[in-house]
Amino acid sequence: MNLFAYSNSFKETTNAVIFGLEIFCMIVAIVMIIVGLVQNKKSQTGLSALNGGNDELFANSKERGLDKTLSQVMLGLGIILALVAVVMAILTNVIL
Repeated sequence: MNLFAYSNSFKETTNAVIFGLEIFCMIVAIVMIIVGLVQNKKSQTGLSALNGGNDELFANSKERGLDKTLSQVMLGLGIILALVAVVMAILTNVIL
């Protein structure tokens, strides 16, 4: 008896769950992009790290208010995205 011989309806259900998780990952990624666009820039120019013009590199600046909230939201969304991607990979490799 093969342990991995699943019925056809089980595979269809698993495929539907994996498809739902893929859609969820796409929605989380889009929300992360939107939150990243709303966040304030840390430096004045994008090339300041390359040309050495970042005077505020070692400045003692704490995030406050909306910046702190958006940073925490971004961290939470990143953790959720990573966990769901790992679950999808496990389901794909073990079940299918």
